[in-house]
Amino acid sequence: RFDFGPADHGKFMSFVGLSYALSQGFVAKKVISFFGPSQKVRIIMACCIALGIGRYFVYHTQSLALVYVLFGLIITALGIVNTILTADTSTLAPPSDIGGLYGIFEAVESSAGIAGPIVGGFLAKISPVTAPLMTVLLLYLFLFFLVAAGYESYVINGCQSSTLNDEKLNGKAGKKET
Repeated sequence: RFDFGPADHGKFMSFVGLSYALSQGFVAKKVISFFGPSQKVRIIMACCIALGIGRYFVYHTQSLALVYVLFGLIITALGIVNTILTADTSTLAPPSDIGGLYGIFEAVESSAGIAGPIVGGFLAKISPVTAPLMTVLLLYLFLFFLVAAGYESYVINGCQSSTLNDEKLNGKAGKKET
């Protein structure tokens, strides 16, 4: 659609990489501190909406400048979500098990990176744009409701109970270290 050549792909991927680094290193901290840690569920839900809107309009615009703006929004939302998820999941397991937990997460993420394009390819045979796009939008909608229904109870409160259980096991519950 935009007749990208190798130099154009290089510029675009550089933009994506820079946007992602800035979103995780700077923007996510500002957003969380502005809204407060108690609003993490709403922040993730807003990012799901931003991801869906961004993906939809990227497929429907004929403006390369708008593609860059929308991908800036998409990448920033992904960076914010990943920052929150990484911080919250780091407290789901005791320190001795966290490496294994992250290993499992990485394996699942890698598998999704393989399965997603395969499924997308099959969907593109049905309808080159509509089927993959609608599937991605439905997945964002599913994640929106999944986060709304269970993120606080299973991840955030799970983190707190995991920390309390770990403290009980180590005999530190209710004690202040001096």
